[in-house]
Amino acid sequence: GEVVNGIVKRQEMGDFVVDLGRAEALLPRKEQSRAEAYQTGDRVRVAIVRVAKAAKGPQVIVSRTDPALLVKLFEMEVPEIYDGTVQIRGAVREAGERAKVAVISRERDVDPVGACVGMKGTRVQSIIRELRGEKIDIVEWNDDPTSFVINALSPANVSRVSIVDEEQRIMEVVVEDKQLSLAIGKKGQNVRVAAKIVGWRIDIKSEEEKRREVEAEMARMARIVDELKSLERYGISDKIAQRLVDAGVAGLAHLLEMTNEDLTVVEGVGPKTAEKIREAATQAKVEWDELDAEAERLAAEQAAAEEAAAAEEAAAAEEAAALEQGSFEGETRSGAEAGGNGAEASETVPAEGGVAEGSAAEEESGEPAADEAADDDLPEKKAPADAEESVADGEEGEADGER
Repeated sequence: GEVVNGIVKRQEMGDFVVDLGRAEALLPRKEQSRAEAYQTGDRVRVAIVRVAKAAKGPQVIVSRTDPALLVKLFEMEVPEIYDGTVQIRGAVREAGERAKVAVISRERDVDPVGACVGMKGTRVQSIIRELRGEKIDIVEWNDDPTSFVINALSPANVSRVSIVDEEQRIMEVVVEDKQLSLAIGKKGQNVRVAAKIVGWRIDIKSEEEKRREVEAEMARMARIVDELKSLERYGISDKIAQRLVDAGVAGLAHLLEMTNEDLTVVEGVGPKTAEKIREAATQAKVEWDELDAEAERLAAEQAAAEEAAAAEEAAAAEEAAALEQGSFEGETRSGAEAGGNGAEASETVPAEGGVAEGSAAEEESGEPAADEAADDDLPEKKAPADAEESVADGEEGEADGER
């Protein structure tokens, strides 16, 4: 259990040879943490677990997974553990994944969990770094197993605990539905490590599972009473039927397995009454079997009807989805066509736009456009020509007059 420092010297078939200074030690593969990788020259802190006999002489075996390493690290980091104020009563690990440490204080004024965690978690964080991120739960030890298991299942909140079998050390734990996954942990790690540190087998259930279990048990008890009470229809008195219930007879099937000697143990039942009870139970069992067969047939029909309804609903949903997809594609095509028409119309816009721009320019400048100005100047340019023609006509007239 001693913790020593060493340097990784070399690797041999998956195992590592660690130089401890005065001797060499072997770090086997099974004693290596899955969260760690080692290289030649790395400094490692290991726990000495045993000394094995080898052909070359004694071989020191060290470990990075042994709980003793975790305990020694806490002793080195927590002064209260070193001086004995806080004691570690148990430590279990799944190396590289999760660990739980149970602690108890010898002084009322000292919080054992708080002392191990340290201010803002500084003490436990240094240990987590040393173990390459391994999650560590520090829980308070309690001599009462029901109280201890509540602490051990931290961080989950436990609703109630009941001991199922004290000799076999089996207990049942009930948690809220939302707390079930937290209590079980990833791949069952939390409840598995908690069971190891408590030393009991833990059957963990949610409130819903427990409710269904209680309802099923109540239904089973009611069925037993109904079966035994049905013997009254075959000549068995109500008093005898109630005595069978009180004696712990678990239904007609159990009753038929009992011998006459077993039945005579029940108060008020003699050999003749026992034979009469067995005959009545045989007849009542046939009746109950027929009722069960009919109930199973109805349940099967209901299940088939529900399955058919579900299939129809799924088919209707697929059809609606197909119609909606078709409608969407139609709208997409219509939008594309409308976009094409808009593009064609836009090609003619510049001509109209040119006219409009010319009119606008004319209105803004107050001057006619160049073409219109040219048309207005034509009559003025033709006027002199007309005048010359009229003068020529006058001169011709005068010449005719002289002749």
